[in-house]
Amino acid sequence: MRHLIAPALLLLGACASGGPPAGPAAPGVPEGPAVEYRGVPGFDTRDYPGDGVMARWREHSPYRWVGYYLPAPCYTGTSWVGKRGVLEDLEWGLAVLYVGEQDWRAMGTPPEMTDSAAAANPRCASANLTRGNGQAHARDAAAQAEAEGFPPGTVIYLDVERVDEVSPELEAYVGGWIDGLLEDARYLAGLYAHQRNATALMDVARAAYQERARLGGPRLWVASSEGFDVTAHPSESGFTGATIWQGAFDRRERWGDVTLRIDVNVAEAGLY
Repeated sequence: MRHLIAPALLLLGACASGGPPAGPAAPGVPEGPAVEYRGVPGFDTRDYPGDGVMARWREHSPYRWVGYYLPAPCYTGTSWVGKRGVLEDLEWGLAVLYVGEQDWRAMGTPPEMTDSAAAANPRCASANLTRGNGQAHARDAAAQAEAEGFPPGTVIYLDVERVDEVSPELEAYVGGWIDGLLEDARYLAGLYAHQRNATALMDVARAAYQERARLGGPRLWVASSEGFDVTAHPSESGFTGATIWQGAFDRRERWGDVTLRIDVNVAEAGLY
């Protein structure tokens, strides 16, 4: 996920895939020579670019899906709200994102910055990393996805930004969020994680599945620049079970005479 701004802070991150295999087929590149894609390219960007821009990029870019941001504790924007129908009509696949609480101190953020952020936005603070808040935010994510018209079975990806080490508090929050979504039962769980933290966080998520006597675990959207290529497949990321791979960050690209700043991803299939 990228350019997600909490008060006084900048988040870098991603989004992810899964859910019913709907959406458009694997793309070619309309503005260049034929390219063979082993996965399905997609992108995410902080603010909704506008209907006209999305139409132009659908026609001219290689991308066939986009991250769809729900309002959340650490992403309070609303520019994507109400755009599901428009994007479906334009034949964009969608990956639903929810940017929950973050462990700012484990990101090496100076204490004065975390304190000012908490004062300005009490919904985006390390102190909120509790299991109870994770469960409550999962219910919030499900309610918002339903309000946006996403059908049951759609994957919602919890965005967890890179940390130096996964703390017990972050484990409690992520475990609570996964448990809350499993209890709600309308939507499937997804997890966006940096390569440094993906294994540890997936272990936490799988434990939540086991506690509910559910098989498997959430869809993994991994952020890793190592060996990334837009023509690659998520299985080439080096992370077993990854269904989305984000590997090019904060990049300016121009398609159809329109320039956007994006993060680049590939998915194993078209998204919802």
